[in-house]
Amino acid sequence: MPHKRVLVIANKSWEATALMNVLLEPKGCPSEFPWPIKLSHPLPPRHDWQSPQPRGVFNFQGNVQNKPYEVRVEVWCIQDAMDPSVSPSSTKEKVRVLPKIFSGMETGVPTSNRPDLVIALGTACFPGAKSYNGCVFIGTNVFIHDPYKSNTTHSEYWHSDNTNRLINPPPGSMDFFNPRNTFFDDVLRSQVETRLLSPPMKPATKPILLADNNYTAVGVANITNYDDYAWADLEALEAFKKANRGHQKKRPVGSLETTHGVIRLQSEAPFLFISGITDRLGQFSMDVGTRPYAQNFVCAHNTGIVTAWLLPRIVSFLNTL
Repeated sequence: MPHKRVLVIANKSWEATALMNVLLEPKGCPSEFPWPIKLSHPLPPRHDWQSPQPRGVFNFQGNVQNKPYEVRVEVWCIQDAMDPSVSPSSTKEKVRVLPKIFSGMETGVPTSNRPDLVIALGTACFPGAKSYNGCVFIGTNVFIHDPYKSNTTHSEYWHSDNTNRLINPPPGSMDFFNPRNTFFDDVLRSQVETRLLSPPMKPATKPILLADNNYTAVGVANITNYDDYAWADLEALEAFKKANRGHQKKRPVGSLETTHGVIRLQSEAPFLFISGITDRLGQFSMDVGTRPYAQNFVCAHNTGIVTAWLLPRIVSFLNTL
């Protein structure tokens, strides 16, 4: 039976670990969530990064209008495929290895090459005076700022004509936010938000799920030193505001991070990003730096909760198309 293919792509290894911990925990998932047909979790420290494997492959089966369906959900981690001698924050290295993930050649289970949906997942910053730490944002738009765009001599930088401009979502992405499809109804929010954890550093008053087709993941490329977030994030926001001025309907920021955008550029399949907020703009060293494991793991866990409860709805919807 032909099947559809969904890619869930985490950025860092600890994000993928928190995600998989949720997907393997029955109390974190809906009752119908399947056990993986392929499992590479936890990942051994000395794994074969040159032949990356998905952390897990989940096979969803069911019937829509008396027609059986099958959807394979592959959970990947970009860092798993990266050369360990290179910074795990290197945009250039991420772009080098992403085609391996999209090809599907390494899954170990039969798959079609072209994904039917791509979900970029990771932790992020959110601008504004109010703390959203622990909250999860979902959107479809991306914007990538390259602060080193004029530096064409540095061999470790990645450059693209797609930086510093608004990148529209691929066809089909907006369907997930159509009110008729009720993806983000009160039932979903209740199941998700009762499972969200509050991070230890400057948590939101209450961790919540925020989803809108207009939210934009603002990305910063070529940042490998966390100290550079202090200036690079502000610069990226200014570049985003400038690009946004020419649009009648302004796009709000959904998150500020490094990787959602380069994942989006790999394919024209429908796309969503899921961002768990770890820190306030300009406060990375305070919100994350003082307790990095606890802050990051809790917020990555929250993205896993959202993913676990959203996937069954997505699977059913894909099979109505």
